[in-house]
Amino acid sequence: MSASKKDESKTKSTVDESVDSGFLSGPLDHWAGDEDPEQSKDEKVLCGESGVIVCDTLVECLADVKLGDAELVRPQTEQIRCTVTSPEEKVIPASHLAIFFEPDDDGDTQLHIASIHGCEKSVGTLIKICPNKELLDITNEHGHTPLHLAVMSGNAVVTRMLVRAGLSLGVRDRTGETPLHKATAAGHVECLQALLAPVPDQQPRKLDFALNQRNYRGQACVHVAASSGHLEVLQTLVYYKADINAREHLAGWTALHIASRRGDVRMVQFLRERCAGVVVDAKDFAGRTARRIAKRTPAARLFANDDGSDEESDSDDDMYDSDSDGESLFERLRESLGPSTSINVA
Repeated sequence: MSASKKDESKTKSTVDESVDSGFLSGPLDHWAGDEDPEQSKDEKVLCGESGVIVCDTLVECLADVKLGDAELVRPQTEQIRCTVTSPEEKVIPASHLAIFFEPDDDGDTQLHIASIHGCEKSVGTLIKICPNKELLDITNEHGHTPLHLAVMSGNAVVTRMLVRAGLSLGVRDRTGETPLHKATAAGHVECLQALLAPVPDQQPRKLDFALNQRNYRGQACVHVAASSGHLEVLQTLVYYKADINAREHLAGWTALHIASRRGDVRMVQFLRERCAGVVVDAKDFAGRTARRIAKRTPAARLFANDDGSDEESDSDDDMYDSDSDGESLFERLRESLGPSTSINVA
């Protein structure tokens, strides 16, 4: 089963949340696959308790790798030098390290598995020994990078480790969602902050593109936050200068339209009264403002003092009513006609 399909009770491996994954610790007591007498000792693979694979020729060196917050250096050579506790430096051929980043049948690498389980030591070690930064951003069969999975599991520490290692914020999965979309939809504020906070000792990142990137439903993160009702998430996005007036591509709604349609009083109040730069009278593709969208919802009272100049065609609201979660107008019409009525599209 893919790490992306993880639920609360079943994943690729059973891990006690109170302990680490067992990566490079404890006995390694069985071979992964049948032993080939012709196979060299360097090519044999052992499995640890968590499913993280280890070459037996690398165990001694990798077991001594120091973990910490030091700068990650990936030499572009054929060999990797690991910093160890002994005075000597042990040299590992980069070709031997590639096995850690080989996808399994679901497209998951060891970094995917360690990330979704929250195995901080394993993630740190895999980052340090990675011979090529591009290997960190490998996507599985669902289009998820390890950063997607760390966010989906709600682990802010692992999320931050991956961000510091340089994983991309803008990689889309099969639904067009980036790690930012995942954190926003789930309401993981700490993960969102881990994704967006400046990285020390690195050049300032340009976040505009990632913050305003659309998924395949035409939604930027501000629309997802408004649809999900996550006010603190929306406030975080605004703090990092997401475009609060961006229009989603289904109905042309802004975050204020979406919050108004949901009747979310707290979010509408924040957008109208405390969020600088919000265009209150912005119109969607049907020419409606948030005030009209809020009719017959608890949020309508917040618009009571507006001039109401857009009410001349309120009778059309029911016909064109839509939201960013997206039933199309055709689907609404078809449902209103009932099962016995056919639509001739010839």
